[in-house]
Amino acid sequence: MQVNNSKPAKRASVRKVAFGILCTTSLLPLTALAQPVGEIEEIIVTGTRVANRTATESLAPIDVLGAGDLEKQAFTDTNDILRTLVPSFNVSRNGISDGSTFVRPPTLRGLPPDQTLILVNGKRRHRSALVQLSGGALAAGAQASDLSQIPSIAIKQVEVLRDGAAAQYGSDAIAGVMNFQLKDASEGGSAQIQYGSTYEGDGDNAKFAANVGLPLGPNGFFNLSAEYSQGDPTNRGVQDPRAPAAKKDLAMNWGDPDSEATRVFVNSGIDLTDTASIYLFGNYGASKANGSFYYRPPSLDHAVNGPTLPVPGDADGFRFTEWFPLGFTPRFYGDVKDASIVGGFKHELESGLTYNVSGSFGRSQIDYDLKNTVNPSLGPASPTEFYVGRLVQEEENFNVDLSYPVEIGWATPLNIAVGTEFRRELYEIGPGDTASYTVGPYASFIDFRTKLPAALPIGSNGYPGFRPEDSGEFKRDNIAFYADLEGDVTDSLTVGAAARYEDFDYFGSTFNWKLSSRYDFTDEFAIRGSVNTGFRAPTPGQSQTSSVQTFFPAGSSSPVARGTYPAASVVAQYFGAKPLSEEKSVNFAGGIVADLADINITIDYYNIKVEDRIALSGDFNPTAADKLALAALGVPGANTLGAVNYFTNSFDTRTQGVDFVANTTVPAGEGKVDLTTALNYNKTKVIKRNTAVIDDTRKADLEKQLPKFRGNFSAQYTLDAFSILGRASYYSKFTDTANYGKTFGSEWLFDAEVSYDLYDNMNFAVGVQNLFDNYPDKVDALAGGGYAVGQVYPDTSPMGYNGGMYYARVTVKF
Repeated sequence: MQVNNSKPAKRASVRKVAFGILCTTSLLPLTALAQPVGEIEEIIVTGTRVANRTATESLAPIDVLGAGDLEKQAFTDTNDILRTLVPSFNVSRNGISDGSTFVRPPTLRGLPPDQTLILVNGKRRHRSALVQLSGGALAAGAQASDLSQIPSIAIKQVEVLRDGAAAQYGSDAIAGVMNFQLKDASEGGSAQIQYGSTYEGDGDNAKFAANVGLPLGPNGFFNLSAEYSQGDPTNRGVQDPRAPAAKKDLAMNWGDPDSEATRVFVNSGIDLTDTASIYLFGNYGASKANGSFYYRPPSLDHAVNGPTLPVPGDADGFRFTEWFPLGFTPRFYGDVKDASIVGGFKHELESGLTYNVSGSFGRSQIDYDLKNTVNPSLGPASPTEFYVGRLVQEEENFNVDLSYPVEIGWATPLNIAVGTEFRRELYEIGPGDTASYTVGPYASFIDFRTKLPAALPIGSNGYPGFRPEDSGEFKRDNIAFYADLEGDVTDSLTVGAAARYEDFDYFGSTFNWKLSSRYDFTDEFAIRGSVNTGFRAPTPGQSQTSSVQTFFPAGSSSPVARGTYPAASVVAQYFGAKPLSEEKSVNFAGGIVADLADINITIDYYNIKVEDRIALSGDFNPTAADKLALAALGVPGANTLGAVNYFTNSFDTRTQGVDFVANTTVPAGEGKVDLTTALNYNKTKVIKRNTAVIDDTRKADLEKQLPKFRGNFSAQYTLDAFSILGRASYYSKFTDTANYGKTFGSEWLFDAEVSYDLYDNMNFAVGVQNLFDNYPDKVDALAGGGYAVGQVYPDTSPMGYNGGMYYARVTVKF
């Protein structure tokens, strides 16, 4: 039986790294035998607890993506790879978006990132330490897993369950489930080097990845995957119109950040007997990235460089332009560490009862630094570099799962699965340097030049450090019990039912259920459907996160400090916040599965109603009276706040859509062509809201900031050692109201790749992403041809805005 478990140092340039790795790769022995690669048998473990169920037999729509699908990509980020394969999966670039630049938030079926449950080998993956405060309307307020931590070289198969599954898996599985099955070979392996660059000549990126399978005793395996990637920044902005003529370099970096990452995954298992096995898998990842914040010009009307500070012993007073005569742009650094370990024991008794006992630990840590900035309130005593603080998410899980097939006279035994799960979460906020949050003497003063009252922002400008009073460790425990039944009533009818009770230590319990069925009219045609309830509990991070960021309202060149606060905070309570509660959902789905003239077709409709959604509120703009009241309540920097939002449950939504997938293989001379079409229509409507909390702008972005139509089309021609791939991606129009007040038109992207097996074990590929160098529509022309701060393309564009990119890849198998 085979086990199957479901501050930065100076760096060399990307080109030098790529050249060195390529030379190393070329020295690998070419005489080694290639590992045989066969077609993946699409046996699934997601959405079902019945052994040997295939994707085509499932009661709900499941996309199965093999290693070959993931390899034919130029991207180094798993988020981008999935975007090109799953049309209901969206992710944007988030170039100047605080932590969202480092941990990008994807969405599935138009729902927030944390409404999709992420599994690795069938086990719950821990969340990222980042609670999203930016990253688009849907992501604002979400806390989800960081998919970029899973390198594509480690993945054997990805199963995307496009159906609610909270009754089966617990909190977060409202939009669906994504299960990443790790490679489990006990021999052979592969090594890969890839280099790419954009048409514009920036954004050089290199990736080296390797996978090796080793025997672990006579009946086990140890599979190791490692990936190193490095990327130079891209910039698609223009010069900030507020910059002086003497400033030659671009004030801000609109595009990809400067980045470097190393990621390792291990998957192992041993068959102790024919019916008993142990397994252990886990990961370690370390990544660093840095990007720019908004430019601070040297103008008199700017909040930082404008006022003249009275300084003892200085007859002329002090302005920050003495340090930054051309203005300054804060640089934001993110250092992300991610680790996990999962182990368990699985045993099938002679009676047919199978039990699986497992435990896991996961940790995500993010450290923030700021450079080239100041704490304005400290005046000339301010440092120009700051440690902003640390965020940590830790999760412990303990699971006992049992399944037993019972003969009750049906076409197949009724599979009965029961189990329990205990989960503990810890969220930690670590304070930054004292100078990063302290209230200096110039938080309120008399301007030396104008003799008028003035105030300067508090804390490291761009992202104030976490204060000790907002820091600490915050825990949550919960325990769950579930039951899951599935079986074939007749040769044509399959039914399933699941129920789950879950109790949380600080907001109570919840009960959820799911019913599903499938009927096969013939071998070529079937219908399927489900109805289920779901939930998602507020995380400790969502209950505790507090931050102040700088943003520019649409069309404005004046920066505004926006404070984000927990629902229980003094500020949020002042503006009417109520305690957070869990989200609740009802999901209806139905569809067909058909084989028509050797074309496999699935069409699935879904209707997801979510009540009490957890997200950030719209912005409140404090009046002078509000600021005085908040200051009286002890809120630091209340007089500098231009906007306030907080975590809330103040709205309900209904999301409806249709997924269409068709694929076939046709002969083409002596070769073959594999054809795939995947389409998604998705529409979200805010059906209930507290208009004082979710304003019209926030409502509009929740409904319209994603395309309603997405499509992916691919054709791959294969003839012996030669292969050519063509892929088209369609994005319909979308509207961003809060940031740009504009609707952006529909777009097509085209990709192409040609590959050839040079030897039995070596493959060389060249390709282009975005072949025709397409860009989204530009933002409205302001201040000399660009956005008021130098931006040209919308940061929320689901297709990105780097333009075309070429790449080359060499893969060696052994």
